[in-house]
Amino acid sequence: MDVDVRSKERIRLSRVEGDLHIQDGGIVEVEGSELVVNGIIVCHGDAEIIGSVVAQGLDGRQPSEGFRFTRRGSRVNVHGNLSAEDFVKVKGLLAVRGSLTARDTDVGGTLEVGGNVSCESLDIGGTLEARGDMKAGSISVGGTAHIGGKAEAEKISVGGRIQIEGISKVETLKCGGKVIIGGGEVEGIKVGGTFESTGELRFEKIDVGGTVTLRAAGEGEKIDVGGRLEALSNLQAEEVDVGGTVRVAGNMEGESIDVGGTIRVGGDLNLTEELHVGGTIRISGFGRLGSLVVGGSIEAEGAVIEEDAEIGGEIITKKGLKAEAIRLGRKGSAVGPLIAENIRIGREAEVEDLYADYLDMEHDSSARNLYVKQARIGRGCRIHGVVRYTDSIDIERDVVLSEKPEKVESLPTPPL
Repeated sequence: MDVDVRSKERIRLSRVEGDLHIQDGGIVEVEGSELVVNGIIVCHGDAEIIGSVVAQGLDGRQPSEGFRFTRRGSRVNVHGNLSAEDFVKVKGLLAVRGSLTARDTDVGGTLEVGGNVSCESLDIGGTLEARGDMKAGSISVGGTAHIGGKAEAEKISVGGRIQIEGISKVETLKCGGKVIIGGGEVEGIKVGGTFESTGELRFEKIDVGGTVTLRAAGEGEKIDVGGRLEALSNLQAEEVDVGGTVRVAGNMEGESIDVGGTIRVGGDLNLTEELHVGGTIRISGFGRLGSLVVGGSIEAEGAVIEEDAEIGGEIITKKGLKAEAIRLGRKGSAVGPLIAENIRIGREAEVEDLYADYLDMEHDSSARNLYVKQARIGRGCRIHGVVRYTDSIDIERDVVLSEKPEKVESLPTPPL
Protein backbone atom coordinates (compact mmCIF):
# COMPACT_ATOMS: atom_id res chain seq x y z
CA MET A 1 0.00 0.00 0.00
CA ASP A 2 1.35 3.40 -1.02
CA VAL A 3 1.69 6.23 1.50
CA ASP A 4 1.31 9.90 0.56
CA VAL A 5 2.78 12.66 2.74
CA ARG A 6 1.05 15.95 1.94
CA SER A 7 2.89 19.25 1.41
CA LYS A 8 4.22 20.67 4.71
CA GLU A 9 2.91 17.59 6.57
CA ARG A 10 5.02 15.89 9.23
CA ILE A 11 4.46 12.17 9.70
CA ARG A 12 6.08 9.26 11.60
CA LEU A 13 6.70 5.99 9.75
CA SER A 14 8.55 2.73 10.31
CA ARG A 15 7.47 0.73 7.24
CA VAL A 16 5.78 1.26 3.88
CA GLU A 17 4.63 -1.77 1.88
CA GLY A 18 4.35 0.16 -1.40
CA ASP A 19 5.72 3.48 -2.65
CA LEU A 20 6.24 6.53 -0.44
CA HIS A 21 5.24 9.88 -1.99
CA ILE A 22 6.48 13.01 -0.21
CA GLN A 23 4.98 16.24 -1.49
CA ASP A 24 6.93 19.51 -1.47
CA GLY A 25 7.98 20.41 2.06
CA GLY A 26 6.89 17.12 3.59
CA ILE A 27 8.79 15.64 6.54
CA VAL A 28 9.04 11.99 7.52
CA GLU A 29 10.23 11.02 11.00
CA VAL A 30 11.59 7.49 11.24
CA GLU A 31 10.31 5.28 14.01
CA GLY A 32 12.87 2.76 15.20
CA SER A 33 16.29 2.16 13.73
CA GLU A 34 15.28 2.63 10.06
CA LEU A 35 12.38 3.17 7.70
CA VAL A 36 11.81 0.27 5.27
CA VAL A 37 10.06 1.10 1.99
CA ASN A 38 9.32 -1.93 -0.18
CA GLY A 39 8.74 0.32 -3.18
CA ILE A 40 10.39 3.60 -4.17
CA ILE A 41 10.46 6.98 -2.50
CA VAL A 42 9.19 9.78 -4.73
CA CYS A 43 9.94 13.33 -3.57
CA HIS A 44 7.77 15.90 -5.38
CA GLY A 45 9.98 18.87 -4.52
CA ASP A 46 11.75 19.40 -1.19
CA ALA A 47 11.64 16.52 1.27
CA GLU A 48 13.17 15.61 4.61
CA ILE A 49 13.61 12.18 6.17
CA ILE A 50 14.74 12.28 9.78
CA GLY A 51 16.51 8.95 10.31
CA SER A 52 17.81 6.10 8.15
CA VAL A 53 15.86 4.65 5.25
CA VAL A 54 15.99 1.51 3.07
CA ALA A 55 14.09 1.46 -0.24
CA GLN A 56 14.03 0.04 -3.75
CA GLY A 57 14.89 3.49 -5.06
CA LEU A 58 14.57 7.24 -4.53
CA ASP A 59 13.29 9.70 -7.14
CA GLY A 60 13.63 13.42 -6.40
CA ARG A 61 11.47 15.24 -8.93
CA GLN A 62 10.76 18.82 -9.92
CA PRO A 63 8.09 20.44 -7.70
CA SER A 64 4.56 20.35 -9.08
CA GLU A 65 3.44 23.27 -11.26
CA GLY A 66 1.61 26.24 -9.82
CA PHE A 67 4.37 27.62 -7.54
CA ARG A 68 5.18 31.28 -7.78
CA PHE A 69 8.94 30.65 -8.03
CA THR A 70 10.34 27.91 -10.24
CA ARG A 71 13.05 25.81 -8.61
CA ARG A 72 15.57 23.66 -10.38
CA GLY A 73 14.83 20.23 -9.01
CA SER A 74 14.18 19.17 -5.45
CA ARG A 75 16.19 19.31 -2.25
CA VAL A 76 16.18 16.01 -0.40
CA ASN A 77 17.69 15.68 3.07
CA VAL A 78 18.19 12.35 4.80
CA HIS A 79 19.25 12.60 8.47
CA GLY A 80 20.78 9.12 8.57
CA ASN A 81 21.77 6.40 6.11
CA LEU A 82 20.20 6.02 2.66
CA SER A 83 20.21 2.55 1.10
CA ALA A 84 18.58 1.94 -2.29
CA GLU A 85 18.61 -1.48 -3.92
CA ASP A 86 18.20 0.04 -7.36
CA PHE A 87 18.66 3.78 -8.03
CA VAL A 88 18.84 7.21 -6.47
CA LYS A 89 17.89 10.07 -8.77
CA VAL A 90 17.56 13.68 -7.63
CA LYS A 91 17.41 16.66 -9.96
CA GLY A 92 18.58 19.19 -7.39
CA LEU A 93 20.40 18.57 -4.08
CA LEU A 94 20.74 15.37 -2.09
CA ALA A 95 22.19 15.57 1.42
CA VAL A 96 22.76 12.35 3.38
CA ARG A 97 24.19 12.72 6.87
CA GLY A 98 25.08 9.04 7.12
CA SER A 99 26.22 6.66 4.39
CA LEU A 100 24.81 6.23 0.88
CA THR A 101 24.43 2.85 -0.84
CA ALA A 102 22.82 2.39 -4.24
CA ARG A 103 23.36 0.68 -7.56
CA ASP A 104 23.14 3.92 -9.58
CA THR A 105 23.16 7.46 -8.20
CA ASP A 106 22.31 10.45 -10.42
CA VAL A 107 22.19 13.92 -8.89
CA GLY A 108 21.73 16.96 -11.10
CA GLY A 109 23.11 19.47 -8.61
CA THR A 110 24.99 18.68 -5.40
CA LEU A 111 25.52 15.47 -3.48
CA GLU A 112 26.62 15.73 0.15
CA VAL A 113 27.32 12.56 2.13
CA GLY A 114 28.55 12.56 5.71
CA GLY A 115 29.60 8.90 5.70
CA ASN A 116 30.71 6.36 3.11
CA VAL A 117 29.44 6.00 -0.46
CA SER A 118 29.05 2.70 -2.31
CA CYS A 119 27.64 2.71 -5.87
CA GLU A 120 28.16 1.00 -9.17
CA SER A 121 27.82 4.35 -10.96
CA LEU A 122 27.79 7.89 -9.61
CA ASP A 123 26.83 10.82 -11.87
CA ILE A 124 26.83 14.31 -10.35
CA GLY A 125 26.10 17.41 -12.39
CA GLY A 126 27.54 19.92 -9.95
CA THR A 127 29.40 19.23 -6.70
CA LEU A 128 30.29 16.07 -4.79
CA GLU A 129 31.15 16.24 -1.09
CA ALA A 130 31.74 12.85 0.56
CA ARG A 131 33.35 12.89 3.98
CA GLY A 132 33.94 9.14 4.25
CA ASP A 133 35.26 6.45 1.90
CA MET A 134 34.11 6.15 -1.69
CA LYS A 135 33.66 2.88 -3.61
CA ALA A 136 32.20 2.95 -7.11
CA GLY A 137 32.54 1.50 -10.56
CA SER A 138 32.46 4.89 -12.28
CA ILE A 139 32.30 8.43 -10.90
CA SER A 140 31.42 11.43 -13.07
CA VAL A 141 31.26 14.95 -11.63
CA GLY A 142 30.65 18.05 -13.71
CA GLY A 143 32.05 20.55 -11.23
CA THR A 144 34.14 19.82 -8.12
CA ALA A 145 34.58 16.77 -5.91
CA HIS A 146 35.95 16.22 -2.42
CA ILE A 147 36.35 12.78 -0.86
CA GLY A 148 37.42 12.82 2.76
CA GLY A 149 38.46 9.17 2.97
CA LYS A 150 39.74 6.50 0.60
CA ALA A 151 38.55 6.15 -2.99
CA GLU A 152 38.21 2.95 -4.98
CA ALA A 153 36.85 3.13 -8.53
CA GLU A 154 37.38 1.93 -12.06
CA LYS A 155 36.95 5.40 -13.55
CA ILE A 156 36.77 8.92 -12.13
CA SER A 157 36.01 11.91 -14.38
CA VAL A 158 35.74 15.44 -12.98
CA GLY A 159 35.27 18.63 -14.93
CA GLY A 160 36.80 21.05 -12.44
CA ARG A 161 38.68 20.02 -9.31
CA ILE A 162 38.95 16.89 -7.18
CA GLN A 163 40.58 16.19 -3.84
CA ILE A 164 40.88 12.72 -2.33
CA GLU A 165 42.33 12.89 1.16
CA GLY A 166 42.84 9.16 1.61
CA ILE A 167 44.65 6.70 -0.62
CA SER A 168 43.20 5.85 -4.02
CA LYS A 169 42.83 2.65 -5.97
CA VAL A 170 41.65 3.82 -9.39
CA GLU A 171 42.11 2.58 -12.93
CA THR A 172 41.64 5.93 -14.73
CA LEU A 173 41.44 9.43 -13.27
CA LYS A 174 40.58 12.37 -15.55
CA CYS A 175 40.14 15.98 -14.49
CA GLY A 176 40.00 19.23 -16.38
CA GLY A 177 41.48 21.38 -13.62
CA LYS A 178 43.25 20.40 -10.39
CA VAL A 179 43.76 17.06 -8.64
CA ILE A 180 45.03 16.40 -5.10
CA ILE A 181 45.14 12.81 -3.87
CA GLY A 182 46.58 11.10 -0.81
CA GLY A 183 48.61 8.58 -2.80
CA GLY A 184 47.77 4.97 -3.62
CA GLU A 185 47.53 3.19 -6.98
CA VAL A 186 46.19 4.99 -10.04
CA GLU A 187 46.85 3.39 -13.41
CA GLY A 188 46.06 6.29 -15.75
CA ILE A 189 46.08 9.98 -14.76
CA LYS A 190 45.09 12.71 -17.23
CA VAL A 191 44.77 16.26 -15.89
CA GLY A 192 44.47 19.52 -17.76
CA GLY A 193 45.89 21.70 -14.98
CA THR A 194 47.82 20.48 -11.91
CA PHE A 195 48.25 17.15 -10.13
CA GLU A 196 49.50 16.56 -6.60
CA SER A 197 49.96 13.41 -4.55
CA THR A 198 50.62 13.77 -0.82
CA GLY A 199 51.33 10.06 -0.23
CA GLU A 200 53.30 7.34 -1.98
CA LEU A 201 51.98 6.80 -5.50
CA ARG A 202 52.14 3.91 -7.96
CA PHE A 203 50.98 4.62 -11.50
CA GLU A 204 51.18 3.56 -15.12
CA LYS A 205 50.93 6.94 -16.84
CA ILE A 206 50.68 10.55 -15.68
CA ASP A 207 49.64 13.03 -18.40
CA VAL A 208 49.33 16.58 -17.05
CA GLY A 209 49.20 19.86 -18.93
CA GLY A 210 50.55 22.05 -16.13
CA THR A 211 52.49 20.88 -13.06
CA VAL A 212 52.96 17.64 -11.13
CA THR A 213 53.95 17.53 -7.46
CA LEU A 214 54.76 14.24 -5.73
CA ARG A 215 55.27 14.82 -2.00
CA ALA A 216 56.21 11.18 -1.33
CA ALA A 217 57.88 8.43 -3.32
CA GLY A 218 56.54 7.73 -6.80
CA GLU A 219 56.86 4.65 -9.01
CA GLY A 220 55.41 4.14 -12.48
CA GLU A 221 55.91 3.77 -16.20
CA LYS A 222 55.45 7.12 -17.94
CA ILE A 223 55.21 10.80 -16.98
CA ASP A 224 54.27 13.45 -19.55
CA VAL A 225 54.08 17.00 -18.18
CA GLY A 226 53.74 20.24 -20.08
CA GLY A 227 55.15 22.45 -17.34
CA ARG A 228 56.96 21.39 -14.14
CA LEU A 229 57.57 18.08 -12.38
CA GLU A 230 58.57 18.16 -8.70
CA ALA A 231 59.18 15.10 -6.54
CA LEU A 232 60.04 15.62 -2.88
CA SER A 233 61.32 12.06 -2.40
CA ASN A 234 62.58 9.26 -4.66
CA LEU A 235 61.09 8.86 -8.12
CA GLN A 236 61.16 5.83 -10.40
CA ALA A 237 59.64 6.17 -13.90
CA GLU A 238 60.52 4.42 -17.12
CA GLU A 239 59.86 7.44 -19.39
CA VAL A 240 59.73 11.10 -18.38
CA ASP A 241 58.89 13.90 -20.83
CA VAL A 242 58.65 17.39 -19.34
CA GLY A 243 58.38 20.65 -21.24
CA GLY A 244 59.73 22.84 -18.45
CA THR A 245 61.68 21.83 -15.35
CA VAL A 246 62.22 18.71 -13.23
CA ARG A 247 63.19 18.76 -9.56
CA VAL A 248 63.67 15.51 -7.61
CA ALA A 249 64.77 15.73 -3.98
CA GLY A 250 65.88 12.11 -3.70
CA ASN A 251 67.15 9.49 -6.13
CA MET A 252 65.72 9.15 -9.63
CA GLU A 253 65.81 6.13 -11.90
CA GLY A 254 64.20 4.86 -15.07
CA GLU A 255 64.83 4.43 -18.77
CA SER A 256 64.78 7.85 -20.48
CA ILE A 257 64.20 11.50 -19.63
CA ASP A 258 63.48 14.36 -22.05
CA VAL A 259 63.34 17.83 -20.48
CA GLY A 260 62.96 21.10 -22.32
CA GLY A 261 64.39 23.25 -19.54
CA THR A 262 66.36 22.12 -16.49
CA ILE A 263 66.61 19.05 -14.27
CA ARG A 264 67.85 18.90 -10.67
CA VAL A 265 68.29 15.64 -8.74
CA GLY A 266 69.15 15.71 -5.04
CA GLY A 267 70.50 12.14 -5.00
CA ASP A 268 71.72 9.77 -7.72
CA LEU A 269 70.34 9.58 -11.26
CA ASN A 270 70.26 6.16 -12.97
CA LEU A 271 68.92 5.76 -16.52
CA THR A 272 69.31 2.83 -18.87
CA GLU A 273 68.69 4.99 -21.94
CA GLU A 274 68.99 8.68 -22.91
CA LEU A 275 68.93 11.85 -20.86
CA HIS A 276 68.07 14.75 -23.18
CA VAL A 277 67.94 18.22 -21.62
CA GLY A 278 67.63 21.54 -23.38
CA GLY A 279 69.02 23.60 -20.52
CA THR A 280 71.02 22.49 -17.48
CA ILE A 281 71.51 19.36 -15.37
CA ARG A 282 72.42 19.35 -11.68
CA ILE A 283 72.93 16.01 -9.92
CA SER A 284 73.99 16.19 -6.29
CA GLY A 285 75.01 12.53 -6.37
CA PHE A 286 76.28 10.30 -9.16
CA GLY A 287 74.84 9.90 -12.65
CA ARG A 288 74.74 6.61 -14.58
CA LEU A 289 73.16 7.07 -18.00
CA GLY A 290 72.72 5.26 -21.28
CA SER A 291 73.49 8.39 -23.31
CA LEU A 292 73.52 12.14 -22.74
CA VAL A 293 72.56 15.20 -24.76
CA VAL A 294 72.48 18.54 -22.96
CA GLY A 295 72.26 21.95 -24.60
CA GLY A 296 73.60 23.82 -21.59
CA SER A 297 75.61 22.46 -18.68
CA ILE A 298 75.88 19.41 -16.44
CA GLU A 299 77.02 19.37 -12.82
CA ALA A 300 77.42 16.16 -10.82
CA GLU A 301 79.59 14.35 -8.30
CA GLY A 302 80.51 12.16 -11.25
CA ALA A 303 78.89 10.56 -14.29
CA VAL A 304 79.31 7.38 -16.30
CA ILE A 305 77.61 7.25 -19.71
CA GLU A 306 77.49 3.92 -21.52
CA GLU A 307 77.34 5.46 -24.99
CA ASP A 308 77.82 9.04 -26.27
CA ALA A 309 77.76 12.28 -24.28
CA GLU A 310 77.16 15.59 -26.05
CA ILE A 311 77.42 18.75 -23.96
CA GLY A 312 76.87 22.21 -25.37
CA GLY A 313 78.14 24.28 -22.46
CA GLU A 314 79.81 23.40 -19.16
CA ILE A 315 80.79 20.19 -17.36
CA ILE A 316 81.44 20.36 -13.61
CA THR A 317 82.32 17.14 -11.75
CA LYS A 318 84.48 16.10 -8.81
CA LYS A 319 85.18 12.54 -9.94
CA GLY A 320 84.91 13.06 -13.67
CA LEU A 321 82.70 12.22 -16.63
CA LYS A 322 83.21 8.95 -18.50
CA ALA A 323 81.58 7.90 -21.78
CA GLU A 324 82.20 5.97 -24.96
CA ALA A 325 82.45 9.29 -26.81
CA ILE A 326 82.39 12.87 -25.50
CA ARG A 327 81.68 15.97 -27.57
CA LEU A 328 82.04 19.37 -25.92
CA GLY A 329 80.62 22.35 -27.78
CA ARG A 330 82.29 25.57 -28.88
CA LYS A 331 83.36 27.81 -25.97
CA GLY A 332 82.40 25.03 -23.57
CA SER A 333 84.30 24.19 -20.41
CA ALA A 334 85.01 21.23 -18.15
CA VAL A 335 86.00 21.12 -14.50
CA GLY A 336 87.04 17.58 -13.62
CA PRO A 337 88.52 14.85 -15.82
CA LEU A 338 86.94 13.60 -19.05
CA ILE A 339 87.41 9.91 -19.97
CA ALA A 340 86.34 8.32 -23.28
CA GLU A 341 87.46 6.31 -26.27
CA ASN A 342 86.85 9.37 -28.44
CA ILE A 343 86.85 12.96 -27.21
CA ARG A 344 86.19 16.04 -29.32
CA ILE A 345 86.74 19.47 -27.77
CA GLY A 346 85.08 22.38 -29.58
CA ARG A 347 86.75 25.62 -30.60
CA GLU A 348 87.72 28.01 -27.78
CA ALA A 349 86.71 25.48 -25.13
CA GLU A 350 88.58 25.13 -21.81
CA VAL A 351 89.07 21.76 -20.12
CA GLU A 352 91.25 20.12 -17.50
CA ASP A 353 92.53 16.50 -17.71
CA LEU A 354 91.60 14.34 -20.70
CA TYR A 355 91.92 10.53 -20.99
CA ALA A 356 91.19 9.23 -24.51
CA ASP A 357 92.02 6.62 -27.14
CA TYR A 358 91.59 9.38 -29.71
CA LEU A 359 91.44 13.11 -28.97
CA ASP A 360 90.48 15.91 -31.36
CA MET A 361 91.03 19.44 -29.99
CA GLU A 362 89.66 22.10 -32.30
CA HIS A 363 91.28 25.51 -32.81
CA ASP A 364 92.05 27.83 -29.88
CA SER A 365 90.95 25.41 -27.16
CA SER A 366 92.94 24.73 -24.00
CA ALA A 367 93.58 21.83 -21.62
CA ARG A 368 95.65 21.00 -18.57
CA ASN A 369 96.91 17.40 -19.01
CA LEU A 370 96.47 15.00 -21.92
CA TYR A 371 96.73 11.20 -21.59
CA VAL A 372 95.95 9.75 -25.04
CA LYS A 373 96.77 7.02 -27.51
CA GLN A 374 96.30 9.30 -30.51
CA ALA A 375 95.54 12.99 -30.74
CA ARG A 376 95.14 15.96 -33.04
CA ILE A 377 95.77 19.33 -31.44
CA GLY A 378 94.43 22.18 -33.57
CA ARG A 379 96.22 25.47 -34.21
CA GLY A 380 96.27 28.00 -31.43
CA CYS A 381 95.57 25.45 -28.69
CA ARG A 382 97.21 25.73 -25.28
CA ILE A 383 98.29 22.81 -23.07
CA HIS A 384 99.22 23.94 -19.57
CA GLY A 385 100.43 20.59 -18.19
CA VAL A 386 101.82 17.36 -19.61
CA VAL A 387 101.10 15.51 -22.85
CA ARG A 388 101.51 11.72 -22.69
CA TYR A 389 100.70 9.50 -25.70
CA THR A 390 101.34 5.90 -26.78
CA ASP A 391 100.77 5.88 -30.58
CA SER A 392 100.86 9.21 -32.40
CA ILE A 393 100.13 12.91 -32.01
CA ASP A 394 99.49 15.62 -34.63
CA ILE A 395 100.23 19.16 -33.45
CA GLU A 396 99.25 22.04 -35.72
CA ARG A 397 100.90 25.48 -35.82
CA ASP A 398 100.79 28.08 -33.06
CA VAL A 399 100.14 25.48 -30.35
CA VAL A 400 101.49 26.50 -26.95
CA LEU A 401 102.91 23.62 -24.87
CA SER A 402 104.30 23.95 -21.36
CA GLU A 403 106.24 20.68 -21.86
CA LYS A 404 107.35 18.67 -24.84
CA PRO A 405 104.94 15.75 -25.59
CA GLU A 406 106.26 12.43 -24.33
CA LYS A 407 105.65 9.06 -25.94
CA VAL A 408 105.17 6.37 -23.28
CA GLU A 409 104.56 2.64 -23.09
CA SER A 410 101.43 2.96 -20.99
CA LEU A 411 99.11 5.67 -19.68
CA PRO A 412 98.00 6.31 -16.10
CA THR A 413 94.75 4.73 -14.99
CA PRO A 414 91.77 7.13 -15.32
CA PRO A 415 89.96 8.14 -12.12
CA LEU A 416 86.73 6.48 -13.30
